[in-house]
Amino acid sequence: MHSIWFYIIWLLGSYILGSVLVGELICRAKGIDIRKLGTGNPGTANIWRQVGKKYGIVVFILDVLKGVLVTLPLALMNVELTWIAATMICTLLGQFFPVFFKFRGNTGMAVLFGTSAGLVPFGALIGAPILILMFIISKNSGLSGAVFFLVCGISGAFIYVDDWEWLGAIYLLLGSVLVLIKQHFQYSGDDSPEQ
Repeated sequence: MHSIWFYIIWLLGSYILGSVLVGELICRAKGIDIRKLGTGNPGTANIWRQVGKKYGIVVFILDVLKGVLVTLPLALMNVELTWIAATMICTLLGQFFPVFFKFRGNTGMAVLFGTSAGLVPFGALIGAPILILMFIISKNSGLSGAVFFLVCGISGAFIYVDDWEWLGAIYLLLGSVLVLIKQHFQYSGDDSPEQ
């Protein structure tokens, strides 16, 4: 059992790691203001379309890795799922409202993919190749992501049906809802891409 300070530091670190927007940093290094291109979102899909495929792939991998780094170690330490879910939320909040970028972030979908590694590890292993295949076929990140979360959540719930680990699928669903809400507000109303 870890002390409360361990969890507080881990949650704070998760928010800070989430606040490091890889896509924004890569674009700035290339002298590109991604906020003025396409959807204005400094995430994988917009960078893939506006800057180039290889940059989109790098952003995707690094964002997924962020989600893995904050949740999988906790799962390996047998930390309660509630704390892993709290870590997911803190990381997403960092993506949504990054302290390093005037609290203007991205939608966090790739990071959410990564957090599934700690919430429903075997579900994530089943969903990952399907995500890649769906994207290769459809070139639609939203559709591919939806299929991933569906496969990951359902398979994770069935795999962990005999113990409370199935709650990981519920927490992943919660994360998906948060990402959808962020997308809704980012692409409409006051939090539009051009801001």
